[in-house]
Amino acid sequence: MNLAFQSPIRLEGAVRRHAESVGFAAMLTLWRHKRMIVALVVLAAAAAVAFLLTAERRYTSAALVQVDFSRDDQGGGASRQQPLASLDVGALIETEARLVRSRAIVRQVAQRLASEHPKSADGRAGTASEPDERSILALMRDVTVRNDSRSYLIEIGFTANDPQRAARIANLFVEVYLKNRSEASFTASRRASEWYAAQINETRTALETAETAASEYRSTHNIVDTSSEGGVLLQQQMREVSSQIIAAGLARLNEEARLERATRAAAQGLVPPDVAALPQIQRLAESREVARRQAAELSASVGERHPQAERARLLVEETEQRLRDEVAKAVAAIAVDVSNARRVEGELDAAVRKARLALIEAKAREAELRTLQGKAESLRNRLRTLTENQVQAQALADLKPVAAQVMVPAEPIMTPSGPKKSLVLGFAIIAAAALGAGIAFLLERRDTGFRTEDEVLREIDCPCVGLVPASSGTFDSFDIVARREAMRAIAASTGLTSSQAGAKTVLVTSALPGEGKSMLVDSLALSLMEMGRSVLIIDASPCRELDCEVRPALEDMVVDPVTRHRFLEKGAGEPIPVLQRRNADLSNSLPMTKGEWIAPLSVIQRRTGLSEGGAIFARAAFGDFVREACGTYDVVIIEAPPVTLVADALILAPFADIVLQAVRWNATPKALVAETLKRLRDASVRVQGIVLTGVDFDKYQSYQGFFRALPAKKSRQYYATFD
Repeated sequence: MNLAFQSPIRLEGAVRRHAESVGFAAMLTLWRHKRMIVALVVLAAAAAVAFLLTAERRYTSAALVQVDFSRDDQGGGASRQQPLASLDVGALIETEARLVRSRAIVRQVAQRLASEHPKSADGRAGTASEPDERSILALMRDVTVRNDSRSYLIEIGFTANDPQRAARIANLFVEVYLKNRSEASFTASRRASEWYAAQINETRTALETAETAASEYRSTHNIVDTSSEGGVLLQQQMREVSSQIIAAGLARLNEEARLERATRAAAQGLVPPDVAALPQIQRLAESREVARRQAAELSASVGERHPQAERARLLVEETEQRLRDEVAKAVAAIAVDVSNARRVEGELDAAVRKARLALIEAKAREAELRTLQGKAESLRNRLRTLTENQVQAQALADLKPVAAQVMVPAEPIMTPSGPKKSLVLGFAIIAAAALGAGIAFLLERRDTGFRTEDEVLREIDCPCVGLVPASSGTFDSFDIVARREAMRAIAASTGLTSSQAGAKTVLVTSALPGEGKSMLVDSLALSLMEMGRSVLIIDASPCRELDCEVRPALEDMVVDPVTRHRFLEKGAGEPIPVLQRRNADLSNSLPMTKGEWIAPLSVIQRRTGLSEGGAIFARAAFGDFVREACGTYDVVIIEAPPVTLVADALILAPFADIVLQAVRWNATPKALVAETLKRLRDASVRVQGIVLTGVDFDKYQSYQGFFRALPAKKSRQYYATFD
């Protein structure tokens, strides 16, 4: 089901009901195992009481030490307190407390104790100079140090079997702590001053080396100034040369354009515009025009063949030749200008490259010099910082260390501090209750079988058609009536009580032997017989001993039609002795009522073992026998062997209208029942229901609610009144 399309209100209700059911099931689990939980709690409480009675008394003494993080500065003839506001007082107090708990302090205390007594602190033999490891661990276990970040107080306590010893060792811890605190302060200041002095000497030597290297580099490369002015000057010179090369390039391009125009015009016999303004060319151009005009006038007046006209044409050609020569000279002059422009441009380009290289080299040398100078400057700053820190370290060494004083010394306290009775009892009871609850849930998680009808349907998707109560062994009237009514309920739920329907065949099987299958078959048959239904029981279980040698067996019914017809025509047998021998408790649990209305009941048993079962049930004659029996009897009940052990149930199931599986209540594993159902369903066998046998109704009620005595009492009263 897609929950995404469900109503939020319905989903919320389902979640709430699920949570309530889970909580209710958990409480029921605890309620069912309440005796075990109470027993564990009682045992734990008894063990705790025994421990409290036999445990050794422990005494604790504590001393208070106040730590002062201020110092006295003498100035102006008066004393004033300057608190160290920049420090975290809480962190400092915690540091002092950890120092008291340190192994070094504990070792010194153990040494003092070993020097005072010939034995170590824990009572074992030790040396006067070096205590053993057990003594140190015992002291570390028994010492307690507490501090409050809101005050300057440290509480140093010690727990021992003797109050006098506890107070003495607590005061000894205080004494050793104060002594170590004073020595550690002076030692740290002296070491810091010595370290700063060594670092200052090393830094001073390195600074002198760095300054010497920078000076030598400056003199080697003739660097006067490493400021940005020198670089700006070189860059300005390079920009000027770059502008000149740009102008030279433009001039070259102009000359090349002039040369190209002049060459193109000269090739066409024209006067280039760039040289037309030259005096020689202007005169020759005017002479050419005058000669052309005279030649044209003579040709028009005297004719083209006249000698004067021919001389005039020769003059024109001579003038034009002279003009072409002058134009060629002018073009050659332009070509010379182009060559000069290219040469100038090349010289300027070489000058630019040279200036660029010079600028790069100058920058590199200046950078190297700056690196040397920066190294020297960093060493100079480090030297200055180390000098200042050395001065501060010397000043701190001259000051007094962190002041600490004993506010309250440890005194013997005669009241024991442990073991705490309420804590031990409470812990024992809570731990026992938690252990009992855990064991109860673990027991519930075991696959001990089905406990309720709803659990059957939920776990294996198969309904539970009835509950068969277990025999109490006393065979009182309540057990008899309860079992009889259970059988009648099973018969009614499976439709076996209906007289209008035809004969019905019921197959009863189980997963394992001992599931109460035979008791279920015989009890159901007797109940149907009391209700006036004729019943035939076919016992298909192997290796059964016949109750009478003259009685025909199942093999005789299948093989011999005459015997089968004679048995079916007779229609009755001696069921009660047979059933009593099959189930010893049956006659006591279901007494027969004498009367004419009691229907006949017959029993057919099997003679052969497992190896002959396939030959019997595989014959068509067995099906004929079942059909003929259905015509004679109202109900035919077939008791099949266990499904997980024998395949007979799978072969017999097609002959049955109803298939029931007997399952021992709270005993047969759920996984085995599910496997049996899967095997039947794989063989296309539909199981109509599960019958839980051997049900203890007192325990059964405990899985439904908290109180089980009231329903059982009402049931007994009802049966006693009306039965």
